[in-house]
Formats: sequence, C-alpha cells, structure tokens
Amino acid sequence: MRPAARALLARAASAWVLATVACDGSGRDCRFGSDHAVYRSASAELDDVALVTQRGAPLALFSDASGLYARELTEHGLPRARINRLAERCDAGLAAAVSGESVWLACSRRAAASDAHGEVVLYELGAALQERGRFAPVGPQSHGVSVVAHAGALSVAWQDAAVGGARIWYASSARPEPVPLSDPAWFASAPGLFSTQGRLLALYAESQERGRSFDSRLRLLDGVGTRTPHTVAQANDGAPSPDLVAAPDGLWLAFRDRRKGRRKTGLYLSRLTTQGRQVGGAVRVGRADGVGRPRLYSCLGGLVAATPRTFAGDYFVGVVHVDRALGQPSLEQQFYEDSREFAQVAAGCLGARMLLLIAERGRPEGGRAALRSVGFSCD
Repeated sequence: MRPAARALLARAASAWVLATVACDGSGRDCRFGSDHAVYRSASAELDDVALVTQRGAPLALFSDASGLYARELTEHGLPRARINRLAERCDAGLAAAVSGESVWLACSRRAAASDAHGEVVLYELGAALQERGRFAPVGPQSHGVSVVAHAGALSVAWQDAAVGGARIWYASSARPEPVPLSDPAWFASAPGLFSTQGRLLALYAESQERGRSFDSRLRLLDGVGTRTPHTVAQANDGAPSPDLVAAPDGLWLAFRDRRKGRRKTGLYLSRLTTQGRQVGGAVRVGRADGVGRPRLYSCLGGLVAATPRTFAGDYFVGVVHVDRALGQPSLEQQFYEDSREFAQVAAGCLGARMLLLIAERGRPEGGRAALRSVGFSCD
C-alpha cells in the first residue's frame, strides 16, 4: 500500500483523529463511527485485550499490572456498566470465547519466581467468575494464548517461551494433560485455535534466524493429536504473527512479511482451500510494522483486517475491507492522534457494523495506557 493522499477528519467533540489513506483498488466505502473511552490505566501498557459478543452484547476484556478486567458495552461501543475486576493480571496474554451462556477466559501468567513455572488458568464467566482448569508450563518470556469451544470441550493453546526457545502447547477440558504442538528446533510464536465444520485447527509461526535475516514458516494443524502440521506460507519476517478466518467455503490467512523491494513490513492476505492449501499468491493490503498482532475477521460481507502500523513516526491502527477473492480493497481507515501510540487491536462483528477495541500505550518519556472503542462500517 502506498500512502497517496491523506484527509484528516477531526470531530469537535473528540480530540482523537481519524484519517483515510488512499490505496490501490476501488473497494467499498468504509468509515469509523464515534469513539468512546473504555478504560484508563495507571500502567504504561496493557498486557492484552479481547472482545466477545454474547446475546448481541459486546464485552471488552483487558489486563494490565493491576488485574484482569471486563466491561460491558453497547453495540456502538458506549460503556453500559462499571468496570469489573475479575482476577490477577494476565501478563502473558488473554483470550476469550463464548459457549452457551458463559464467556470462557484463558489467562496466561508468567512465573512469579525464577524457580517456578507460569501457567494458563481457564475461567468461566457466568453469574460469577469460576476457575475451571490450570495448564503449564508458561515461561518467563511467553506471550500469547488462544481458547475455542470445540466438540463440547474448551481447547487452549499457548506459547511457552524462555531464553533460547519457545514452544506451543495444547490442552483441553476433555484432555487436560498438555501436549506440545511445535517443533522444538524452531522458535514458535503465539498460536490461534479455530473451530469450523467439526474440525479443530491450530495456527502458529515457527522461525529460525539465518544470519541477518529470518526464515519463518506458518504452520497449520488440522486435527490436534491426530495429524502433523503442514506449512501454508513462508515469510522473511521474524514475527509473522499469523491470523486466520475459517469458514465453510475456505480459509483466509493474514500474516506479516518483509519482501524484496519493500522497505517496510507489510500485511499479506492469502486464500486457502478447506484443506489448507494456498489458492493463488499472497496479496499485500497495507503496512504492518506496528507493535501488536494484526487481526483478520469475516465481517461486513467480506474480510476486515485491523493492523497496528506506523507512518512518519506515528503509531496507529489501520483498518481495510477486502472482498473474499482478495480483490478491490477499500481505502484504509486509520485511527490515530499526534503524540499517541496505538499499539493493540481486537474487534467483533455485530451484523451491519464492527466494533473495535484499540489500546494506547504510554510513550517512553511517560504516559499511561488507555483503551477506546470505535465503530466501523462499510457501504
């Protein structure tokens, strides 16, 4: 994507700035709605953020040094309840899934002491928060966890990282003994779990340093415990941070890569068959050189990618809509403000609109983290 034009839109009622950047293509007309304050932290950075929807009502989940929190929102992102502190912080990441009448939370915590192991704690959030399981190990440099409801059980995968390596582990409420998924000879990134048509998919990246560059492979496992993973894409970036949309008519992959002739890391989308084989080449839809992971969603009649990125020293989140054939991307919408660093994003689809959670981190010279919500829609 090449920034060909920039139109700044500042609302009188808000200091936050939204921007449109022209890209190649002539896709749908998309825009942000109003933004709302969800949380103001005393910490410089949030550990992680997640968004789930239960019975049409969005629930924001977030963690910082003071704990794990939840806040109910309206479909437009306005807070409709007070902030609820649920538990201790999830410093190695959090994930959430909805099953039945409950929200399930996977909270990954690093070891509190050098001679101990961290663990992933599985919670059920119904009328009250209840602990439902603990899984280990979680090393001191770990970050990333995923949870999904599948075949009547809750499945969890997480990164276990320490100096010298990182692995992906898997467990479930029906099979609580953790099993390794990744190759120990490679450094494995944060995983994702996806349930589609009775199949459980696991996605993660494995990387090795090759001198001044990286050799990374994106691994897809179709059937945990029954099959071996296969490589669905390769990348030169040391942190491809893959994400996946799983649907009955196929799979769509998003990942970061730095390719020859490109100065900046880009976000690439690739279509896969239901068996996980690439259909055509990967398409670059924008820059992806920010702090947090890119996210991909099936929403608004196509695919929506929300990506932390930079431009001219600013850190912000860019959002683009692409059709399922990966053609005609919309103009990129950017959520940013001068002297602010927007570093993480999570989102949910609410019929004709999306709701995004965008986390700000404090700048190095000082400042506090914050969390905002903003709507997104396309014509």
